[in-house]
Amino acid sequence: MEKQNTSYLKVNSGQPDERRLAYVKDEGTGSPGVLFIPGFMGHKDADKPKALHNFCKEIGLPFLRYDPTALGESEGLTERKDARFAHWLQDAEEVLLQLTDGPQLVIGSSMGGWIASLLAKKHPDKFHSLLLLAPSVNFSEFYIQKIRSKAPAPLLELLEKGGNYEYVDPKYGPYPLSLRVFEEMVPYELPLESEDGFTVSCPVRIIHGTQDNYSPYETSLKLMKAFNTSDLQLVYVKGADHHLDTSPGLDVVFDTISKMAISSKL
Repeated sequence: MEKQNTSYLKVNSGQPDERRLAYVKDEGTGSPGVLFIPGFMGHKDADKPKALHNFCKEIGLPFLRYDPTALGESEGLTERKDARFAHWLQDAEEVLLQLTDGPQLVIGSSMGGWIASLLAKKHPDKFHSLLLLAPSVNFSEFYIQKIRSKAPAPLLELLEKGGNYEYVDPKYGPYPLSLRVFEEMVPYELPLESEDGFTVSCPVRIIHGTQDNYSPYETSLKLMKAFNTSDLQLVYVKGADHHLDTSPGLDVVFDTISKMAISSKL
């Protein structure tokens, strides 16, 4: 797709963590608008959000993608080691409330699915529907225990004191991680085991690949059981990986967006 101009949204103006979030928005001609919330280390110029943007443009839907705090072209709090889940949650909330008009079809990818789910409960009037792509939720305790059981003693001592180590992801490259990053996620965990479930008022669609090496596809089954909503469908794509940015996974995503948009016009 053609290069589009990047705009900026100021968040927490005048505060120590003031920052400017880079975003690209296509106004489109139809409805609903589509907002893409990226996952951990994800950004607006990755293959998937650009492919989704191009598809939505072709069918006339407004589309918005952005760079979370300390990622991509966003400015202000630029040290990745200082970015937290609370920042990323606030990023998505500010983008949703300040940059979109009316209810949105919100797409949450990986950890973005966790963030999108929290926002769907908090701001039901802003959600036309919720599409979760390989959602990765409530993983904080898993990584806390993994670090404490696997890290060499000198590294663990550094992490327990608030230090960082550089994790190199095969797809996204290096990223500074710490115990604190995961510990501060715990208060935001979804109540997957609660008898009351997790109530959202909009239609929910979940798509997950069976070859996901980041977030097990069983996670989506747990989410389906936990969501207290009458309109939810879960689709597994055999052989697709976590990213869902190539066929056949991406084709299923395109088809789902089309159907969700059409349903609003019936």
